[in-house]
Amino acid sequence: MLNKNKIEIDGTSNTAVGRDYNDNRKYIFADTSPLRFFDEEIKEVIKEFAKVARKEIGRNYNFKRIAAEQKNELNGLTNDYFTDVILENSICYFQQIDDFLKSPINAEYLEMYENTVDDLNQKIAIFRKKYEEFEFVFNDLFDHIFYNNKSELKTDRRLIWVMLHYMYWKCDIGKGGEIGHVTSS
Repeated sequence: MLNKNKIEIDGTSNTAVGRDYNDNRKYIFADTSPLRFFDEEIKEVIKEFAKVARKEIGRNYNFKRIAAEQKNELNGLTNDYFTDVILENSICYFQQIDDFLKSPINAEYLEMYENTVDDLNQKIAIFRKKYEEFEFVFNDLFDHIFYNNKSELKTDRRLIWVMLHYMYWKCDIGKGGEIGHVTSS
């Protein structure tokens, strides 16, 4: 006797192991990082910034901040990653990001950026002990943003790294912060 309620298991709904197949039988990325957050807003910031972004060789981002070595030590970011990746590839965009976010016409994107920074700081504080070095935090954040927005960010994926590095450099994520100006009363 044939059971009419029998469900054939063909692997198309196998979510129990953290993955599934789509109609084309390709794996769908399963985000297992504890650093999951609402990535829609930072995606919008990156997409809008991509319209004006250009690599500016030799231009440095300059503002008063904690010494990079001290910040890196506090956060467990290796000197090699800081030097070879952030200083070599990302810093040339930082002034443009800063100008972009400070522009009054981009107030909506600044608010999205600030919301994302708040979300990330909460997640990073909670799950920081799971990561030996901070570059693994960057890696999981990149994966979360990219794989949840692959079709929209695939041509600008380098700017995901740049935006994350900017957040770190500006002391918006991670331990340490900008050196503020203290006024005397």
